[in-house]
Amino acid sequence: MKVKNLLSMILVAGMMLVGCQNDGQDVDQSTENPQPDQAVQEETLVEEVKVVSATVSATNVLAELDAEVVGVPTTTQTLPAQYADLPEVGQAMSPDLEIVASLEPDLFIMDSNFQASVEESLSQYGLNTFFFETGSYSDFVNSIKQLGVEINREDEAKKLVNEIEASVTKALEKKGDQSPTVAVIFGAGENFMLATDTSYLGDLVKTLGATNITSKLDGDMSSGYVQFSLEQILAQNPDYVLRFAHGNIEQTKKMFDEAFDANDAYQELDAVKSGKVYDLDPTIFNVSANLEITTAIETLGEIFYGN
Repeated sequence: MKVKNLLSMILVAGMMLVGCQNDGQDVDQSTENPQPDQAVQEETLVEEVKVVSATVSATNVLAELDAEVVGVPTTTQTLPAQYADLPEVGQAMSPDLEIVASLEPDLFIMDSNFQASVEESLSQYGLNTFFFETGSYSDFVNSIKQLGVEINREDEAKKLVNEIEASVTKALEKKGDQSPTVAVIFGAGENFMLATDTSYLGDLVKTLGATNITSKLDGDMSSGYVQFSLEQILAQNPDYVLRFAHGNIEQTKKMFDEAFDANDAYQELDAVKSGKVYDLDPTIFNVSANLEITTAIETLGEIFYGN
């Protein structure tokens, strides 16, 4: 670690000894302790923490916190400009720990989803590791707060969290007594699933005061995504249907359209009849939380409550 702001204090003291004689007699000289002129400038000591990040989401947060990053994940996504030329340490699920260790970070950040797969290897390198949570709205917000503490950026983290929480408050301004029911259909190619409250998307829906239809279905809803039947959706008849395409986006969108067009049963849904079927923008929404979260919250607020 290095000291970013040094405590500086300038102490200027003047002491004059005046000796005088009177009529040839020695006069005792007295040494006074005058109040010295002082110019004091104090700045808070802040220890700069060198960070290596193996997750894009955390890297973007670190940029907002003005952190000293010395290594970044390997990714096709655009990273913050200030980190563009830094050494790459591999992809989120399998970072090269030898490269990470060579950068001598004070803190190494990984996505918590991959914690189990690297814990044994991490112990070999003695890396101080922080596992960044992105599985839900609340996990993401709490991770930002904790990360702020870890890297001595508590004020910056608090400011960022306040901005995210303010977006929720704004999105709920016109909610009133409304509690719309929502089906969040997750698609990857031909495989469709429902996102539950334990998924990031499902948690956003819940955070904004809507009711996910999976909370009313029988069976184990502890995982983020569950299989479903069309009959289950018809029985719940949600007010809104949100469709999220993952992986091959265009192919999945095409499959969504074909499924809805080919099956007359979908046309019986109130959401379809009233034009409340929405395809979520994959540049804003994702399977895990990121800094697009405020835009995602604003978008859902507009959909549900017309904000």
